[in-house]
Amino acid sequence: MADINATYADLVEEAFIQPLRSVLIVDDQYPTWEEILNEALPADNQARGLAVRSREKEWRRNPSGPLDVIKQFRSHKPGFVIDIHDAVSGETHKSDEDELADYLHQSDLLVLDYNLEGAESGLGGLKAREILKSVLTNKHFNLIVVHTSEHDLNEVFSDCLLSLMQSCASRFDGDIDAGISKLEKKLDELVDEGLFDRKVLFEKMTMDDYLSLRRAHVSLGDAIRSFMKAEGYLADVSAWAKQAGLAGKDLKDFFYWAVQEFEKPHKKLFSEGEFEGVSWSRDPERLWFRTVRGFVAFVSKGPTDLLSELQKALEAWQPTPSRLLSAKYRHELSSIGVEAEDRTLLKRHVFAHFYKDFCSKGNPKLSDAEAERLRTAKLKSHVYSKSEAISFHIEDEVARFGERIRLADGGESEDFARFYNLDLSDEKSAESKKARAHYNSYVSTLPLKKGDDQLDSGHIFKWGGDWWVCATPACDLQPGQNTTAFVGESSEQRPFTALKLVEVKNMDDVDDQHVNSGLFCFVEPVDQLGAVICLGFQKIEKSEIVPNQKIEKSEIVPNGKATWRTFVAEKNGLISQNKMSMIVPKFVDQKLVLEAAEAEVVAKLRYEYALNYIQKIGISVTRIGLGYS
Repeated sequence: MADINATYADLVEEAFIQPLRSVLIVDDQYPTWEEILNEALPADNQARGLAVRSREKEWRRNPSGPLDVIKQFRSHKPGFVIDIHDAVSGETHKSDEDELADYLHQSDLLVLDYNLEGAESGLGGLKAREILKSVLTNKHFNLIVVHTSEHDLNEVFSDCLLSLMQSCASRFDGDIDAGISKLEKKLDELVDEGLFDRKVLFEKMTMDDYLSLRRAHVSLGDAIRSFMKAEGYLADVSAWAKQAGLAGKDLKDFFYWAVQEFEKPHKKLFSEGEFEGVSWSRDPERLWFRTVRGFVAFVSKGPTDLLSELQKALEAWQPTPSRLLSAKYRHELSSIGVEAEDRTLLKRHVFAHFYKDFCSKGNPKLSDAEAERLRTAKLKSHVYSKSEAISFHIEDEVARFGERIRLADGGESEDFARFYNLDLSDEKSAESKKARAHYNSYVSTLPLKKGDDQLDSGHIFKWGGDWWVCATPACDLQPGQNTTAFVGESSEQRPFTALKLVEVKNMDDVDDQHVNSGLFCFVEPVDQLGAVICLGFQKIEKSEIVPNQKIEKSEIVPNGKATWRTFVAEKNGLISQNKMSMIVPKFVDQKLVLEAAEAEVVAKLRYEYALNYIQKIGISVTRIGLGYS
């Protein structure tokens, strides 16, 4: 039975903290296994450099700090597997980063000391920032605690955050640079006249102001418009520029100048590229940021429970119910996935037959390349079925966790809904309509993969300015399968049927009757990420105004005939870089012509949705009443 007393903190702990089993501590003042064991060797056999470095470490004079941290993780139930790295064993920063990245493949949590070089080095956390960047580019989602004795935790946070960003100035185009150069001459004149002082910029513009401009949802165009009105984050900077007599184009150039000047003292911090999905909080009570590859909390050294501080930072992030469910799914898969997998694999006859079929070339007429593609297709299908079977064993526990989320949310109050930062209270609002469109796309389409793929049922492509969906059963599209479309057979060309789709230009015309009609689909084209379009094989038109009402009603144009064509895919249906070569049979001057064409594959429907269009083809070719007048 679901725990009705669970709080949001309980849910975050269960999803993110309880799954942790191992921790890697990176601190140049902590003892490592290497140095401890090195001391046990006879003096002549000891590594001298390691011994010297060990004797200089702070823990020898004050072991309580490292001991308290280690005790925290040992006392956790279940206890953590702990490893320690002092980040100075490599000869270069790069070797350290690579080594740590390898360590993290086996660690759930990283505790990273910020000043690994020592305060006297003057490097100010350079090595820690490089390690952080390396960790946040590996293939795993990492939980990281930056643990520091620096007096200004805010500055440590800002420096680490800037190291994940590309400077704005590095992306200014030639026109902007020319405008700044021209403005500089005018500013020189104002300085000479005593009307302007460049140093005042750092009194008017704070790090908070700059980071507010860098948030993902802030448009630079909107920021400039606010700046021109002396509003928004840089209102004080704008007012200061206006006091100096700047207006119009000069004032706009001053915006770019101010951003560039503010970035100059931080120039060495910025990254050459932008990290994906960066978001953050500068709340002094809880400093954190995240990317798509990790979450980073910032904590001052002292008698602090690091796991508790990490959990509070995670709560401040406010992961959505969807993220909690995803984290719970990963944990359950890790916890009982092996057991579930073993239950599945006990069916030896099933998997013996799979392996025999997988290793078989199938049709002896297939080339080696085509046989490999066929085996790949079989393996993908096998992985899908196996994943579904394993998920079946853990779905009940994840569902129970989802019920706990709902109960903790208070049922009807939907307090957790605000964590999505969307207001869907008005069903007719633009946000609600967008949410429905994206949800419909999510449940009906699969993400396209990079690299090569095989033409399959439900692949949506554009050709000749029109939209088409492949409506041939999947079993007829694999290399080596027989075809009934033409006499004979080919190992290079594969006939397939496609249904023509029509794009609905105005999404406001799509209502419940269209969504539930089975005639339309919702896709997010690979070349229009973030935009969902509605496609159907029948048009939507506005009917006359309904009597006694001031609204028009959208109706499906009554046309039961679907437009479909037979195409021939080249290279046995190979899709490369979202492109597919094909042959289009058509009549020209009373003669059949085979025209070469290239189609752009933009999306793929899930099979149950593709099957709907396959059925529409069947309905289209089984009409009766040909003799009706």
